[in-house]
Amino acid sequence: MNRVNDYKEKSKMIEFANVANERKPAVTGRRTETDLKSNSIKEADTNLLDNCKTLSLLSEQIPGFFYLYHQISDGNAKFPFASHGIRDIYELDPEDVTEGFGPIIKRIHKNDLERVIQSIRESAQTLKTWECEYRVILPKKGLRWLRGKAKSERQPDGTAIGIGYVIDITEEKSSALKNARLRKQFQAVLDSVPNFIYVKDLEGKYLMANKSSAEYFGLDPEEIVGKNNFDLGLSRELDQACKESDEKVIKNREPLFIPEEKFIRSDGTEGWYQTIKVPFKQIDTNSPAVLSVVTDITKIKTKEIELGNSHDIIVEQNKRLMNFAHIASHNLRNHSGNISMLLELYDSSKSVEEQQELLELLHTASNQLNESIADLNLIIDQQYKSSNELIEINLKDSVSETKNILATEILAHNVTFKEHLPNDLTLKYNPAYLESIILNLLSNAIKYRHPDRKPVITLNAYEKDNKVHFEVSDNGLGIDLEKYGDKLFGMYKTFHDNEDSNGIGLYITKNQVESMGGSVDVVSEPGKGSTFKLILASGQ
Repeated sequence: MNRVNDYKEKSKMIEFANVANERKPAVTGRRTETDLKSNSIKEADTNLLDNCKTLSLLSEQIPGFFYLYHQISDGNAKFPFASHGIRDIYELDPEDVTEGFGPIIKRIHKNDLERVIQSIRESAQTLKTWECEYRVILPKKGLRWLRGKAKSERQPDGTAIGIGYVIDITEEKSSALKNARLRKQFQAVLDSVPNFIYVKDLEGKYLMANKSSAEYFGLDPEEIVGKNNFDLGLSRELDQACKESDEKVIKNREPLFIPEEKFIRSDGTEGWYQTIKVPFKQIDTNSPAVLSVVTDITKIKTKEIELGNSHDIIVEQNKRLMNFAHIASHNLRNHSGNISMLLELYDSSKSVEEQQELLELLHTASNQLNESIADLNLIIDQQYKSSNELIEINLKDSVSETKNILATEILAHNVTFKEHLPNDLTLKYNPAYLESIILNLLSNAIKYRHPDRKPVITLNAYEKDNKVHFEVSDNGLGIDLEKYGDKLFGMYKTFHDNEDSNGIGLYITKNQVESMGGSVDVVSEPGKGSTFKLILASGQ
């Protein structure tokens, strides 16, 4: 290409326009218009030929085929001078085109011929610079790509004289095609990876982006170029934060690693992303830019959060297990110690009457031991029953079934229910757990009713974030949470004087709800009633 530029500079020295003006003095006398025009053309050709020696020497310094042409009409042109480069470019001799460019036309690829001829005609009519890339079929070299350029000036006689050159660009075209294929293959690689890969300039505008990056915004890669994050719908604050991190990369000239960031996607869902930013130079301008590779770590982060939640659940379950072991050990030790003491008294007793009394006490102690063991077995059965047995359950139907179990209690105490339960609200849950949870809450609401008013139980439920929020409210005795709040869900903890209170119902309920990934809370005031608020995690 440098040699072509040299040619352009040197060609300026060839004042071909003056060639036509350097004609011999006009011949006086009477001549016809045809004679004058014919003589003018001959004179122009003669003057052009006079300069061929100089042009020949000059053309040796120019790559490709250099020529002078005389356009007499749209379909007729002569080449007063054709450099020896025509042998390499067209595999023709300079003499072959002295009287016209027909031999050249025969070399042009048939699929390009019409386009080339049309471009020559337009240039001849408008005198605009002729520029064209086209293919030729040569006898020896076969298919070659050429690039031609020429400029002409109109003469007083209506003809045009011009200068031009043609060079072989086959290697350039081959390289361009290879580069195009490589770019296409590289883009295909970029588009096949799930990572977001993009380049931004200092103004935060995208210079390029792969398919994954563009699809994040619901666009094609071409549509994202030239836009910034704010243009694409992200907040001004986020766009500014991205610019600041990019500026930091360029200023420090070193990569920046961002372990995790949370973004709200276009569909409203949360996503977690890990980013690596590295300094980058734009190929054309060498201007600074930033190449970013972003990895979607949402699944990993979700698993991490789930693992953390599982760890918390395990820790809580271990605490409950320790509490259970402590209670079991304490209760069984008390019962066994009481029985051992009674047996010792029985062995040392001499009175039949005293022995009979001790036997009755032993009978009572034995019953109490059996009750404690039964309670402990119930807790174990409920706590360690598989929570993986999940089925789709309609909450309203489950409440109705539980009310049927408590029908006698409901009728006996004239209980009123106010239900706000959607007919279609369902959840995937362990059916035994759900029945036990509802049964404990409803039976407690009846059991701890206020003696001075008719019991009213209100049920509310709704779904949010794939979890069912279930509330059970009553107007019963209520609980002093300031006094008993930290003991409310403990085993064998009772807060009223009911004879049938055993203190394990709420303990079991809390265990069941939390083992399924949910939670339970309570709002209560003595003398006014209680509201138990449950979040039931629907299984997937």
